[in-house]
Amino acid sequence: MKFLFLLAALTSFLPFTDDVNEPIPVARPSASQTLAEASPFHIGFAISPARIQNIALYRQTVIQEANSITADVAMKPSRISPQKGVYKFEEADQLIAFAQSQKKRIHGHTLVWYIDTSPTWLKQIRDSTELESTLQSYIQTVATHFKGKVASWDVVNEAFDKQGAIRTDSLEGPGRPTFNVGKILGKDYVARMFQYAHNADPDARLFYNDYAQETRPAKLEAILAMVADFKRRGVPIHGLGLQMHISIDTPDAGIENAIRRYAETGLLVHISELDIAMNPDKKKDFVPTPELLEKQYEKYKFVVSTYKKVVPASQQFGITMWGVDDGTSWIPGFCKCADNVLLFDANYVKKRSYQGFLEGLKE
Repeated sequence: MKFLFLLAALTSFLPFTDDVNEPIPVARPSASQTLAEASPFHIGFAISPARIQNIALYRQTVIQEANSITADVAMKPSRISPQKGVYKFEEADQLIAFAQSQKKRIHGHTLVWYIDTSPTWLKQIRDSTELESTLQSYIQTVATHFKGKVASWDVVNEAFDKQGAIRTDSLEGPGRPTFNVGKILGKDYVARMFQYAHNADPDARLFYNDYAQETRPAKLEAILAMVADFKRRGVPIHGLGLQMHISIDTPDAGIENAIRRYAETGLLVHISELDIAMNPDKKKDFVPTPELLEKQYEKYKFVVSTYKKVVPASQQFGITMWGVDDGTSWIPGFCKCADNVLLFDANYVKKRSYQGFLEGLKE
């Protein structure tokens, strides 16, 4: 009894912090712990301010399980500046206020993206001088507005195509305005966007964010070459985002290789948009079976344990789920199919995948 009393007294003096920008102390997972409590690094969700306001269980899950948040769309250019010269920060400010009230870190997403959330007025600019000046002004205005509130930014999102070249095309359909930033501004535009972001907020951590590095070696190598080039030239870059929109069939070797190669850069590593599909073939009559749920459990466990094992603690920026629950996930709308890709079902009940994530934190 004396030993137990002494142990309790000693543990009551373990250090802690309420600063969400500081590392979360290492904790040993238990059945009663949330993900954030169990993790030595930040755990995040990409969230919607409207759902935070209107869905009590959504809000409760975010508050309990995460200590970092990313806006799913509220901080993208089309929401911030729907018209030229007009800035609407209300939705994003609402998210910021929620995060601050709950002492959660805020990761900004995203300042420049070539595809669907760039506003139409911006896509219509074809002159390189005008586009450069406009993007510089946008980054300056937005990053300054959130200075001191946003800990980090995805400065540029998805600049490389699957062959590893800077994108000069668009995925948008016929008759829709394209926004071929790389074609208009040249392949070095990414470096200049990082410099503009750093000038606006020198204290923010700046990330490059992209997808499919675990399955497209050419893209992975191109990103690593860009990082090496930035370091040689002194371009400010602090981290890399692995989106990790993967499936139960994504090879483990590719996942581990991408995480390892990113860690070798010495930059912060963020698994920034994690979800794991069980229906990669997009079957219309898909029903999750116990076998598929077990595969998803194993894949979540592998991703989390690999990140924890491979990335040095000083480079572990954290893991962010792209969504909170299966009922509000972006995947079914994107694939036009049924799927259950996250840690909570549509009723906010923990799934087998949640246990996989938690067990990954133990290893």
